[in-house]
Amino acid sequence: MKRHAGKQGHRLPRDLSDEMVERLWHSITSIRDRAWFALLLRAGLRVGEAVGLKLEDVLSPASESQPARLRVCGKGRKERLVLLTADAYAVLQAWLLMRPVVSSTYVFLNERDGGPLSANGIEYCLRGYGKQAGVSATPHQLRHTYARQLTEAGMPITSLGKLLGHSQVSTTQIYTAGADPQLAQAYQQAMQRLASAPLPLQEAPSSLPPAAPLLPFQERPDASVDWEAWGLELPPAIREATLAFVKRRQSLWKPGKRGKRAKVILGEFHRFWSRQMKLRPIQHPTELTLQDFHNFQTLRSTEETVAHTVDYTISLVIELLRQLADQGMSVNHTIFRFKPRSRPESLPRHLQEDEAQRLDQFMLERLVSSDEQVRLENACSFVLAHTGLRASECLELCVQDLDLPGKRLFVRDGKGRKDRVVYLSDTACQALQQYMSTASRHAHALLFTFPDGRPVSYMWLYQHLLAIGQAIQIPSLTAHRLRHTLATRLLNAGMEITRIQKILGHEHVNTTMIYARIHDQTVETEYRQAMKKIERQQMPLSNVPLLAEHWLMKSNIDPQIKTLDNSV
Repeated sequence: MKRHAGKQGHRLPRDLSDEMVERLWHSITSIRDRAWFALLLRAGLRVGEAVGLKLEDVLSPASESQPARLRVCGKGRKERLVLLTADAYAVLQAWLLMRPVVSSTYVFLNERDGGPLSANGIEYCLRGYGKQAGVSATPHQLRHTYARQLTEAGMPITSLGKLLGHSQVSTTQIYTAGADPQLAQAYQQAMQRLASAPLPLQEAPSSLPPAAPLLPFQERPDASVDWEAWGLELPPAIREATLAFVKRRQSLWKPGKRGKRAKVILGEFHRFWSRQMKLRPIQHPTELTLQDFHNFQTLRSTEETVAHTVDYTISLVIELLRQLADQGMSVNHTIFRFKPRSRPESLPRHLQEDEAQRLDQFMLERLVSSDEQVRLENACSFVLAHTGLRASECLELCVQDLDLPGKRLFVRDGKGRKDRVVYLSDTACQALQQYMSTASRHAHALLFTFPDGRPVSYMWLYQHLLAIGQAIQIPSLTAHRLRHTLATRLLNAGMEITRIQKILGHEHVNTTMIYARIHDQTVETEYRQAMKKIERQQMPLSNVPLLAEHWLMKSNIDPQIKTLDNSV
C-alpha cells in the first residue's frame, strides 16, 4: 500500500534581529558567558562545537591584519578551521586570562566542579539571559544569525558553507534563506522610484475621514466540526470514507484554521454527494465513473456556479478516490482522466498608477495623526500596500516577526506552509514605528491589535480598506487588489519578475505573471533602451535615416536596388 506524506513546508532560518542580539549582549554579565556567546555569534559554532573546544584548538591569535584561527571538530567528526574577528577574540582572551587553572583542557568550564561546560549548561544560561532581555533565543539561532549577517555583508555562499562546516551548498541555502541583499536592494530601489514619481493632478481630499469605527466585539464562534452529525442521510460507506479523508487532511493545516477549513471541505463534499444521489444513487465512492463527473459539471453549470468552483469540488472527490485506490480498493481509473474546463484569462485586478499614487498620497497625509486607532489603520494599510502580504498573513504576524532596523518582515507558515521574507519601504517602517510606540508588546503577541488589546479581525480589515477606497473614489479596494497592485508597480519600476515572485511567495513564476501586468509604456521604454544598445554595437543601416512613412516610396529607393528588383 502506498503512503503519501503531507506536503512539506519551506521554513526560514530562525535567526535573531540585530536589535535582539544587542539586548542579549547587554544582559550578559559573566565574562565566561560572553566568550561562548561571541563564538556562537561571530564564528557560527554549534553549541556542541563550542563546549568541545580545547585550549590547543586556539591556533593563532587575532591581529589587525588577520583574524584568529580556531580548530573545530564538527558533525561527523570532521575538523575544520574557523575564523574569529579581533573584537570577538578579545572577548575570548578576556575569559582565558581569568579561566581557573585546572587539569581539564576544555576552554569553557562549569562553576560546579571545574569540569567542562555542557551544551545544556549553555542553553540554560542563554534562556536565563533571554528572559532578562525579553528575547526568546537558542544557541542555534545565533548560528543562523551569523550566517544571515555574513550573507548580508556580501560573502559568497560557497565560502560561508565552508566556515559553517556544510558539505552541501543546499544546506547553507537553508541558513541564508532569509538574507538576500540583492533582493532587498532591488525592492528598495523600485520603491524609491515609485516614491519619486510625480503625484497625479487630482486634488487630494480636503479633509481626512475619521478613523474607521471599532466594530462591536463578538466572541469568535466555535469552529469545531460536529463529525457525528455530518451526512447522516448518506450511505454509510460514502460517509465514513469522506470523514476519514477530511480528518487525514486536517492534520496538515494550521491549528487555528482546521475547524473552518474542515467545514468548508465537508460542505463541498456534501453538495457533490447530494446531487450524485439525485442523478444516480450509489452506495460506495468507488462506484463513481467519469460520466458522473460530467453530469455533476453540467448540473452545476445550470445553477450559474463559477466553473473553477465546480472543478475544485470534483478535484476533492478525485483525491478521495485516489486515496481509496492506494488502500487497495478497486476504482474506475477512467475518472483520473477528468479534465477541468479551461478558465478564461482573468481581468487585471491592480489599481491604475494614478489610483495607486492617490492612495499613497492619502495614506501619507494620515501619518501625522497621533490617534492610536489611526496609527493602527496606517500600519495595516502600508504593510498590505507595500509588502503584498495576503490578508491572513498580515493578521497572523507576531511582534517577533517584525525587524524594523532590517526593514523586513518574516512571514511564518504562509500559503503552502512556506516561510518567506518581505521587505518594508521607508514609509511602511515609519507607520509601523509610530504604531509600535503606542504600547509595549510581548514578542510572541500578535502584531496588529486594537488599543484595548483585541486582535484585529479579517472583517474589520476588509471594511477598513473599503472605507479608504470610498474616501478616494477607488471602488472595491481589498487586500488582494493591493497585492496585485504592488506586483504590477514593482514590475513596471524595473524589478525582475523572479524577484517579485520571491516577495509574493509564489512557487511558479507563471502565477506571478497573473498578478504583475506590464504597462505598454514600460514595454516601449524598454524597447527603446534595448534598441539603442543594439544600434551602438551594429553598423548603421543607412547614412541618412528615412521617415517610416517614406520607406516604400519609389523616389526614395536606391537605383541599385531598383535594378536588382527588376532583375528578379
